[in-house]
Amino acid sequence: MNTNEEDKKLAQVLKQGAHDPGENPWFTKRVLNKLPEKHSHGSWTSMVLYAIALVACVVCWVMMWRGQDLGTVTVRDLLYNALMGVVTLTVLWQEVMALIRLAD
Repeated sequence: MNTNEEDKKLAQVLKQGAHDPGENPWFTKRVLNKLPEKHSHGSWTSMVLYAIALVACVVCWVMMWRGQDLGTVTVRDLLYNALMGVVTLTVLWQEVMALIRLAD
């Protein structure tokens, strides 16, 4: 079973029966005119939700640092700090991207 030979035969059959559409410089403009308008993906609601999530992250950081014994650092403390850092940076990144999309 040689797929290269079969592919070549199929391509040849398709080329023989193909219809040449010809040149039409207005094709692209007509297609673009029929497309729906481009809508902005950003909205003020997403920005507000990300801001609320960012405030929640700050509250979690404050609660974490108030209850943490600075003399003893455990693996749990390190994992919690790393997880909160990742979550906070992700929410902050999403907030910045929402601001950029809203500005467009």
